[in-house]
Amino acid sequence: MRFEVESKVEIQQLKKQCHVLESRSPFSIGRVDDSILIVGGFDGCSWLSTLDSYSPSEDTMKSLKPMTCVRSYASQATLNGDLYVLGGVDGDMWHDTEVEMLDMNIGRWITTQSMLQKRFASAAAEINGTLYVVGGYDGRNYLDSVERFDPREHSWTRLGNMSTRRGCHSLTVLNEKLYALGGYNGAEMVPTVEIFEPRVGSWMMGEPMNNAKGYFGAVVLGGKIYNIGGVKENNEILDTIECYEEGGSWEVTNLKAVGKRCYFSAIVL
Repeated sequence: MRFEVESKVEIQQLKKQCHVLESRSPFSIGRVDDSILIVGGFDGCSWLSTLDSYSPSEDTMKSLKPMTCVRSYASQATLNGDLYVLGGVDGDMWHDTEVEMLDMNIGRWITTQSMLQKRFASAAAEINGTLYVVGGYDGRNYLDSVERFDPREHSWTRLGNMSTRRGCHSLTVLNEKLYALGGYNGAEMVPTVEIFEPRVGSWMMGEPMNNAKGYFGAVVLGGKIYNIGGVKENNEILDTIECYEEGGSWEVTNLKAVGKRCYFSAIVL
């Protein structure tokens, strides 16, 4: 509880600092908060309980209050101002269908409605007040299935499947479309990208990434997708960050402050 409340205060302070800096900047028009939360993971040497704030524009990392324990492989998303953490691993313990919500107003974790299917190493994102969870591993098979949580109905609904089974992948939202990026299909790491248009209700293939990889983080800042770190097929842990803008191709950036990182969660403040 103490960690959650103190972390909430630090995050709120960071948001205020971002707004103040933007108001002083001649380039502030149209900008968004340039802060990414990097949560836990593995750096090639140690399993991490760290909570960091990363700024791509300055390529700098700031350490925040660390978690009270190591947590990895989880997916997370924000919905209506609350932080949802779905599945994952804490030591030898698997969190399969369990879903927890961090109420940012009171700084307390609350157990909410379980998913329809067990999912380890799944990915999650929010569009227009609903939460999407995609792919993962159920203990036997890697999944191509998708489900959506509507907090107004407090229930999960199955949606159309992806064309590729994915676990250890990332899911992010660009221009109100879901982007499922990379991951492991049960046989190999893949660089492929699939895009879901909620109004159409179907998936289509997108521009593939430069690297076939999994266990990386992906966020959208300033109309661009940033995918951070991850693991390649040969178990190489990456320190690279790729960037994508709709209609273009993936480009490898020169950003290095995050360093080698995998098995972590990333989300925009």
